[in-house]
Amino acid sequence: MNNIIIKIENIKKIYISGLFKKRKVTALNGVSLSIKKGEIFGILGPNGAGKTTLLNILMGQILSDDGKISIMGYDTTKRLPDFIKKRMNMCSGNPNFPWSLTIYEALKFYGMLYGFYGKFLETKIENLIEQFKLTKYKNTQYDELSTGNKQKLALAKALLNEPEILLLDEPTIGLDPDVAKRTRQFIKELHKRTKITILLTTHYMREAEELCSRIAFINEGEIKALGTKERLKKITKTKSLEEAFIALAN
Repeated sequence: MNNIIIKIENIKKIYISGLFKKRKVTALNGVSLSIKKGEIFGILGPNGAGKTTLLNILMGQILSDDGKISIMGYDTTKRLPDFIKKRMNMCSGNPNFPWSLTIYEALKFYGMLYGFYGKFLETKIENLIEQFKLTKYKNTQYDELSTGNKQKLALAKALLNEPEILLLDEPTIGLDPDVAKRTRQFIKELHKRTKITILLTTHYMREAEELCSRIAFINEGEIKALGTKERLKKITKTKSLEEAFIALAN
């Protein structure tokens, strides 16, 4: 059990909407998972399955209604302590930064929020800009960037604090195939170099197949299947992960 970095037990989350006629939507219904330290763990499922809700709960952005969460051995069910938060980060496939900030200014702003200043922060920013091949655009305003460069900025921002746990919520959605391929390659190289723990949600089966050591398939707020891609194909009696996805979704 010493290699378990995230333990999720029977997590439940219900959203209630409507002012007069209340409507309940069950986003998560008893989800339990154990994530091993240093693995790339995939979370697959159709739209509305509960994937993003689960990541937001792990990051402490919303609270679960029931269940228990342990991260790095600490109970984070009701609150994500600052010392754990500093060791985590999240990147969304639909990034949103202040439109008027340049790449350099955006990274400097978030770097200062993480408590970095002076020469240390400047060096960190320059290294990330170089890693993501953004040097040519470092002084370009966010609203003038291409979709691919916006996503590169989001990934760079998520690595400012050198997290031990990185949550990637559909990191290549909307990217051109060549940019998506380079992004996957960067994630692989990052993982190989740092042994960082990565939780990845995606709709792209090739991405999951290429990156993830284990995969959980979630639908209607419940884990329907869990294991390696080979196991998922075996239990669904299919030949590809895409076919397994369709079988599990139905």
